[in-house]
Amino acid sequence: MHLIESFYNISVQNTVFYPRKLTLPQEGSFHLHGARGVGKSHLVIEYLQDLPEASWLYLDCQDPIFALEDIDSAHLGAFLHEERIETLVLDHYYEGFLEALPDIAQLIIVSRLPMPALELPSLELYGLDYEEFLSFDRDNSPTHSFNRFLKVGTLPAMARRELTALDATLRPFFFASFDEDESRLILILARYSGHRITTHQLYTQAKESFRISKDRVYRTVKRFEEEKLIFFIDDTAGKGARKMILYDYALARYLTKEQPFVVTFDTLIALALLKHGFDFTTLGNRGYLMGDEFILPSPFETEEQAWTNAYNRMSLYRKHTIRHTWIVTVSNRYRFELGGIVFEGIPFYEWSIVNE
Repeated sequence: MHLIESFYNISVQNTVFYPRKLTLPQEGSFHLHGARGVGKSHLVIEYLQDLPEASWLYLDCQDPIFALEDIDSAHLGAFLHEERIETLVLDHYYEGFLEALPDIAQLIIVSRLPMPALELPSLELYGLDYEEFLSFDRDNSPTHSFNRFLKVGTLPAMARRELTALDATLRPFFFASFDEDESRLILILARYSGHRITTHQLYTQAKESFRISKDRVYRTVKRFEEEKLIFFIDDTAGKGARKMILYDYALARYLTKEQPFVVTFDTLIALALLKHGFDFTTLGNRGYLMGDEFILPSPFETEEQAWTNAYNRMSLYRKHTIRHTWIVTVSNRYRFELGGIVFEGIPFYEWSIVNE
């Protein structure tokens, strides 16, 4: 019981917090999940600050003490009842942490993976989108903010860092967030982020660098996909390799030291589509197909270049009955029609907000 009481007496609060788009329910139990580093703990801790101080208990299931001591479910239930605690947070929760979940007015479970067996309303948190990033980076001009977004990525902990300190911040985050086997595989995944690849090809690349079994690669890749550390995007043709995206392009660039800008920009667009729940596929290596709309990452394409490329690809556009092509750029803006199809060049920072 003393262990539970020690957590109850700890003051848990954020040193700094910036609002997110995801709003947590005012009452009732729920399960919040999302990839490591996207801000789940900060969001829940901020949520607790609006509750009466003595009415909640926050347990971090990754606290080192739990390597030596377990919490007895019966003792926990008795403590909650005795102290009249109405809200229990189990952060970094994993299956088996408790023999049984307590009966309490509000149970908040925070984990990396979705857990349908909990039978709780489920909420998912992603990394920052551009509009959220602007609230973190409110002191800069739109142009400067977008340039920073390209460099610092989507993880909240990086959003307010000086660019000169970015690598020094990503390094401890990487080693704190991934164990030895995971970190080795993440290095391989980062190398191929933004490329079409199969899990078997990832295994082939991994075994050339370190000893790892095929089963372990397949299991870990599947778990990473469930956590949404990586995404595999289906191709329109529906067969063969799929484009693989690491969940943060700044982390991928840090781990590879050589990610081309066009790959970063393409990943930026793919992550925006994924976060906002759009149903889309890749169209070969050319862009993303969403119904009768085509999203073409092309950071520096001018109107003249766009017209020439559109003319050369017209048969492809007609084959897929495309009606509108968004040419997402860094700063160029234009609009023209060709063959009954609208082609619209638009800067990313406008496109991302238009397509919320």
